[in-house]
Amino acid sequence: MSWTDDRPPWLPPIPPPQPGRWLIVIGLIILSGSFVFILAVTVVGGTHTLYTLLAIVVGLAFLLGGLLRRR
Repeated sequence: MSWTDDRPPWLPPIPPPQPGRWLIVIGLIILSGSFVFILAVTVVGGTHTLYTLLAIVVGLAFLLGGLLRRR
């Protein structure tokens, strides 16, 4: 091992390679699940509740949080 292989202590730490990726994945899973639920309830002929909007808002919050961390 050479002395050039070590990282100098004055350099800032290397950021993770994929910041926010898990937030984007979780947001997409929540959003797709809620839309599949809405479609299934529509096909069956049931009525929707406003609690499905809560799932959509949470999914969008995760998705936007993940996208804002991707800077």
